[in-house]
Amino acid sequence: MTVCTRGLLQPPEPQAKATEAADDNCVYRNEVHHSVSEQTQILSDVASDPTLPRTKAVRCAKCQHGEAVFFQATARGEEGMTLFFVCCNPNCGHRWRE
Repeated sequence: MTVCTRGLLQPPEPQAKATEAADDNCVYRNEVHHSVSEQTQILSDVASDPTLPRTKAVRCAKCQHGEAVFFQATARGEEGMTLFFVCCNPNCGHRWRE
């Protein structure tokens, strides 16, 4: 059985007697390309994300603000997860990791 895009189950189609070669067997392809500036913009918006945890146990080295959001992600060229912090001061937005 196959699942259609509306989430409904469709019965299997009867098998065709003749075979036909397909030019491309890829049904759907979604390529996403981000420029460096887009990735930077995503990180600067992190401080206002209400779903991310916040901490007052760290202090920003750039502006001395006492609140930051934090999340885990993989750093470029490194194995394992890294803890990233982003300053919650809207005039700062400094990012650092531990």
